[in-house]
Amino acid sequence: MKTNLPFFKGALCLFVLLNSCTSSKNSIDQHKAEMESAKEESTCFVQMKDGSLKNYTSLKLVTGVFKTPHLVADGGIIITADDIKAYQSKEHYAISQKEFSASKPSYVAVEALPGFAVRVAKGKLNVFSLKYYNGHNTTEKFYLQSGDDGQITAYTPELMKALIRDNNEAFNFFTNKKKAAVFPKNLLATADIYNNQRYVSKN
Repeated sequence: MKTNLPFFKGALCLFVLLNSCTSSKNSIDQHKAEMESAKEESTCFVQMKDGSLKNYTSLKLVTGVFKTPHLVADGGIIITADDIKAYQSKEHYAISQKEFSASKPSYVAVEALPGFAVRVAKGKLNVFSLKYYNGHNTTEKFYLQSGDDGQITAYTPELMKALIRDNNEAFNFFTNKKKAAVFPKNLLATADIYNNQRYVSKN
């Protein structure tokens, strides 16, 4: 019996060690899951003028006849347009026109804070939509950005062609005369094609 004692001690140590490793891995996996869950819950944020981000669980646009449009975070924190450069609510991502290249800010917006444009396409090519009142009707302007670091510039057909020229599928779709007549659906559909990596680029 004595000869088997070292074997049992070794087996016991090995069992404890393996159990400890499994528990540690489970703990790490649980922590990762909790972090991902927290990230999903905190889908709203504002980007301050200094570039820092503040995360919230809710972000609501408040407008009214006798109210200055503003955001309300987590049910009580008031955020004004002058304090931030961009924000993400559960509805959309919007960025200040002050970040645009040569753009005159609009102070009467629709769907977003005044002077902010909503991103309607995201990827290698970002498309922003600015809806505002022109005194009688709602007008919509589009802006284009190559990647996340490119300048945000007012849409023109020439600029769009230049940005998508490396993708045959997107370029041919955009320049198709019949499809081009249906604007802005053609613009958004082209952006979707361009941002889809399945399509082969030009040489």
